[in-house]
Amino acid sequence: MTPPSRTLARCYDLTVLGEVGSTSDEAKRLAATGAPHGAVVWAKRQTGGRGRYGRQWDSPEGNLHVSLLLRPEANAATATQLSFVAATAVHKTLSAILSDALVQGEVSSKDVNITLKWPNDILLNGKKIGGILLESATHADGKLDWLVLGIGVNIAHFPDDCPFPATSLDAVGVKGISAKIVLSRLLHHFAVDYGIWEHDGFAPARAQWLHHAAYLGKEISSNLENEEISGVFEGLDADGALLLARKDGTTRRITSGEVFGK
Repeated sequence: MTPPSRTLARCYDLTVLGEVGSTSDEAKRLAATGAPHGAVVWAKRQTGGRGRYGRQWDSPEGNLHVSLLLRPEANAATATQLSFVAATAVHKTLSAILSDALVQGEVSSKDVNITLKWPNDILLNGKKIGGILLESATHADGKLDWLVLGIGVNIAHFPDDCPFPATSLDAVGVKGISAKIVLSRLLHHFAVDYGIWEHDGFAPARAQWLHHAAYLGKEISSNLENEEISGVFEGLDADGALLLARKDGTTRRITSGEVFGK
């Protein structure tokens, strides 16, 4: 395996806040002031947390709410691959925590199944335990200026009124894990995986993500902007788009939207 870059790990610059509207908005504010690659904003509570499409993200104290400011040497399209890199880092973080809890008898073997739902959700036993929001800005010449990865993980709480079922570490029996511990482990895994992405490109992250993909090889439906289509989830292309095999023998490339298992 290619030795990972240590650059990101060295330049993490952590800002800790008790309460903020949105860690991603704060990270974007820091970006506008020239904050460096690797700045991290962590808040114990958000009052205006959001997910994709501007949806509210429940952000009580006890869960993890963090945003990373990145300035990769890549164009905007390529940099979107980092949402998959972040997802695999979250997967590694939670897998280790659940494995420890299994050994300690806090959870059962049926409660440690973590999968990754395209494009940016983390599922535990088929329920949402985390999500990733990617936002970016470009220079006038089209080159990437900055990218913010917002990451949320349900540790102590989960919402019970969202359209997709949710859960938390506490709900399956994991005790004594703080947001600080989850953050520390997550930043470690992300630094390693970022270094591999930086050196070897998207292929390793793509392979890792697919290894843990929810619904892979199964029939799914996808809600696009103006239509709903169904087919078999057959993989990701080299850019991270979902490949949907249709009954008519065609393959549809999907770059945005929601997917649901059948």
